[in-house]
Amino acid sequence: MDIGTSQRVCGLLSRLLEYPGNEWRQQLPAAREMTAEIAEADAEAAGRIEAFLNAAESASDIAWQEQYVRTFDFGRATNLYLTYEQHGEERERGAVLLAWKRRYAEAGFILENGELSDYLPLVLEFAAAAPWPAAQEVLALSRSALQSIRLALAEAGSPYTGLFELLLQIAPEAPAELAAELPLTGGGVR
Repeated sequence: MDIGTSQRVCGLLSRLLEYPGNEWRQQLPAAREMTAEIAEADAEAAGRIEAFLNAAESASDIAWQEQYVRTFDFGRATNLYLTYEQHGEERERGAVLLAWKRRYAEAGFILENGELSDYLPLVLEFAAAAPWPAAQEVLALSRSALQSIRLALAEAGSPYTGLFELLLQIAPEAPAELAAELPLTGGGVR
């Protein structure tokens, strides 16, 4: 997948992984249009997104919202805060979150919405807008958490599984020296 398509996918997935309220539901036609654009460059990626959109559109608003909350708000293994599974509310997590925030600032991305820096939709928003080398580093350092979430989603038969499979196609493996240098997922923080 080329860089432009990867960044478009990250931008779209950033929105699709947010809480599915009324505004989210109203954006699904625009998500379909963007998926059609992605299909021109990568039909397989677009297919995964289309399958997700089909599932979302076929479910009632309430059922989809309840599923989202059960999956991402109550599931420790599927929490969208990428450092939560490893650190929970531990003190060490603060240092890891600060490392995320510094990485964003180095790439010119300033957090303004008060969201924690490891929130996956925010990570993907960064990956969609940042210079690609910086985006790749953050995605690489997210890879372990993304794999863990994908496994838990697959075990549960979640329609979100395909989105995480797609993310893992985009997120490169983190070189050992990068993981040691910037412990975004806690690899170097003890």
